[in-house]
Amino acid sequence: MKDTNKHPKFFFDNLDNLKREPYRNVIQKNIKKLDENKFMGALRFEIQNFPKNAQDDLTPSEAKPFYLGLGAVFKDSDWWKNSSIHDAMVFFHSAAKLWVPYFTKNYPSFPKKLTQKQKNEMFGLYQICTIYISWNAMREKKLRVLMGIKKGIFLT
Repeated sequence: MKDTNKHPKFFFDNLDNLKREPYRNVIQKNIKKLDENKFMGALRFEIQNFPKNAQDDLTPSEAKPFYLGLGAVFKDSDWWKNSSIHDAMVFFHSAAKLWVPYFTKNYPSFPKKLTQKQKNEMFGLYQICTIYISWNAMREKKLRVLMGIKKGIFLT
């Protein structure tokens, strides 16, 4: 049986180290190794780990305020030059607490000390946002150019 706590625990145990790791590297790795079916499967998996009352708000749609808010990173090349994995996590939390009632209620501020359930949910949020951004970057060259990443060895 898989340990569902393994990745969230590792992520938050190493959060200080992630302050030095560029977030765009994560997106670049994702678009090189995943295809659209894997993105969609991973997104469904992450969303289903949340309570039913949060799942609809986390299901991607360009009409939902949460995803409109995330779209800000699609326009800001400076964000991509300077943002670490930690910065991305903080940004995703701030977007979620504004536009996803579940996060507004349960995570009004970025928790300093996390229970394992909170680690799982915050990591799930990070994964949902990362998958959504990666999926968009995979499909649109102009986003990859803005992000300063390459899709493949010889492609931009």
